[in-house]
Amino acid sequence: MPSSLQAAEQLLGDVREIRCIVQHEGEDIPGLFYLPRETDSPLPLVLIQHPATSSKDDYFVRDIAMSWAKRGWICGGIDAPLHGDRVEHDPMRVFRDREVMQQVSAQFAGEITAVIDALAEYLPVNLERIAYVGYSMGSMLGIRAVAEDGRFKAAAFCLIGEGGIVGNVAANDSWVRRLGTVAIRIVGKTEDEVIPRAATEALYEALPGIKDMLWLPGGHFQIGPDVVNAAGAWLLAQL
Repeated sequence: MPSSLQAAEQLLGDVREIRCIVQHEGEDIPGLFYLPRETDSPLPLVLIQHPATSSKDDYFVRDIAMSWAKRGWICGGIDAPLHGDRVEHDPMRVFRDREVMQQVSAQFAGEITAVIDALAEYLPVNLERIAYVGYSMGSMLGIRAVAEDGRFKAAAFCLIGEGGIVGNVAANDSWVRRLGTVAIRIVGKTEDEVIPRAATEALYEALPGIKDMLWLPGGHFQIGPDVVNAAGAWLLAQL
């Protein structure tokens, strides 16, 4: 086991649950992952990131990761900075202070790479088949994390648009420009009261590689099976 990762495991029927702490730059990063009980070869890794004020233990991550693990994937996510079981818990601070917003974005990107590296030492991860699913804030943070890491094959960014954490997608230094090797699905909501449709469309148009956009009925906070299934179907096709 790598020194940067501490894990506690239990079997839950056909899946293996791993609660872990990955240490990175003085921070303890809490994670929750699932994989098939029996594994014969390296498996795809799917990182699932919760929306604001949520955590790795909510439906969006835990329940979906447990279900998708039965596909033969290693699935799960971490508590984003200021969320969940983090030492400092203040979820909305990310959106109250633009400087904090950018600090968290950079921190999260480094943490995702550290978590992938630690998991690859501990579990049979196929580093050529890594994917990301994010919901709202999880997508906003995911743009930079996926681009900066450089190993992701596919991603589904749900309920997202330009601006805020994502920034100006037309800027020369936009992280969106570095996503050319990632097959990306954008999932939007037709009645989204937080992310304007034009912002979602601008982000989609700026994506440089293989891409797809799907609009679903409902508002920003209606993250149900429709959104989850849209993300899962894309990963099945691309991983």
